[in-house]
Amino acid sequence: MAISILQNISLIVSIAVIYHFVSRQLHGRPLIVSALNGVLFGSAAMLAMLNPFHFATGIIYDGRTIIIAVAGLFGGPLVVGVAVAIAVAFRVFHVGGTGYLAGILSILFAAAIGLAFFYWRKRSGKPLNNWRLLGIGYLVHFFMLVAQFALPDQRWKTILPAIVVPVLLLYPLAFFFICRLFIDNEERANNLAMLEESEARYRLLFKAHNSIMLLIDPDSGRIIDANPSAESFYGWTRSQLLSMNISEINIQPAEQIKERIKLIQNQDKSIFILKHRRAFGDVRDVEVFSSPVEYAGEKVLYSIVHDATARIQAEKKVRELNQTLEQRVAKRTQELQDANKELEAFAYSVSHDLRAPLRAIEGFSSLLSEEAGKTLSESSQHYLGRIRYNAKKMSQLIDDLLRLSRISRQNLEYSKVDLSLLAREIAGEMAARYPERKISISIQENMIAMADKALVEVLLLNLIGNACKFTASTANAEIRFERMDMDGQGIYAVTDNGIGFDMEYADKLFSPFQRLHNEKEYEGSGIGLSIARRIVARHGGRIWAESAPKQGAKFYFTLGGG
Repeated sequence: MAISILQNISLIVSIAVIYHFVSRQLHGRPLIVSALNGVLFGSAAMLAMLNPFHFATGIIYDGRTIIIAVAGLFGGPLVVGVAVAIAVAFRVFHVGGTGYLAGILSILFAAAIGLAFFYWRKRSGKPLNNWRLLGIGYLVHFFMLVAQFALPDQRWKTILPAIVVPVLLLYPLAFFFICRLFIDNEERANNLAMLEESEARYRLLFKAHNSIMLLIDPDSGRIIDANPSAESFYGWTRSQLLSMNISEINIQPAEQIKERIKLIQNQDKSIFILKHRRAFGDVRDVEVFSSPVEYAGEKVLYSIVHDATARIQAEKKVRELNQTLEQRVAKRTQELQDANKELEAFAYSVSHDLRAPLRAIEGFSSLLSEEAGKTLSESSQHYLGRIRYNAKKMSQLIDDLLRLSRISRQNLEYSKVDLSLLAREIAGEMAARYPERKISISIQENMIAMADKALVEVLLLNLIGNACKFTASTANAEIRFERMDMDGQGIYAVTDNGIGFDMEYADKLFSPFQRLHNEKEYEGSGIGLSIARRIVARHGGRIWAESAPKQGAKFYFTLGGG
């Protein structure tokens, strides 16, 4: 019986090879494959029954249960249906004998169990591990033994004790090894199918992609594949490119090319800016993304090439423009510095040349008033007074213009400035300047800013001084200096309850010599807010105002980072 089983196993191994060969050759035609494999398994069952272990006339034992169970487990309903039909017909009409019913039941039990586990495997998705295979083998051959009860004349009583040990010992093991062979072939076929699918996706991506793609042998530098975009860009056909070395395209020296290839092999990916020669005779700037990949079982370099000529030329023009711009800026800066020096010299000259005649006018008008004041008529004395007043006003305007000019040129010396302390000092000055008035000046504590102390003092003196000036007609003047935070930035505000102004004319406030009120009522040169704006601008901040006639005014300013 053991020899018969070994012969049957050899037969089944041959069937397994033919089975997978047929499946691969007729891939994509499942019905034909199933029918042919059913015939194959049925024929194998017939051959097994031609070389059986004879127990008695018409009572034979062979490997057909293994063959039919494997057909059901791996082939499915059509395969096992064809195989069962062939095996049953052969058992009944060719072998015959008294044991035909037990033989048919063995075939049907094996088919049913194999097919049941075929569907279980399909639905559960679980693998057929070794223990499951052995369990199925024992189950099939347990029912084979059960089928022996169908033997006539209670022959099972003598046959079962004789066959139970070899059937339960040899048959399940034979079934196990045959199934392992089928599973290994299945896994190999699945891996091959996945590999073919992966290569098909690669070929589709490689060929259809708009980017230029090359595969390069890192040892020789030979181009082993090129996509249609590469053909279009370089101007050579694919067959021409595959006969070329990368050194025929890359214009770098051969040693540099070898060094770059070694560098790519040691990194996951590399990016280079290179120059590539084309069939058209020109050389293009290209940006190459390269990385090592496995192709057909070998390590190759996968390169994606982008034509960077236009971009690199544009970058070169930008650099040239930047260089030209830097030169122009340096030239304009020098011209501005020269102009500032000339302006400073001019301002000094003006102040010096104008002050002398102004002092003479003011001095001689004073002497004339002292010596001949009693003899002059009232109108003449008025005219003399107007001359002295305007001479003093002209001197004050010159001083203000010089101050505005110096602020624009003065170097800033940043430090932590206590604005609250500066404002209190200025409030004291205002109290001394207007002793007859009742002015309430409220100052928020701990207002600290990074600024130039001297310039910020001039800024606050102008704003608080203006607030005191334009509250002259208010019985109880109230002035506030405070800080508020908005979007992380400190905003300072000087508020008064004075005469205010119409916001329609707000754009004139910070221009030199622009006045919104009568000069006789509110003295001044009209340049204080221009100085304030210049100081704030020098600190990288801004200044603005809100007001309405007879409802006071509120001046806001920022000091850049302060």
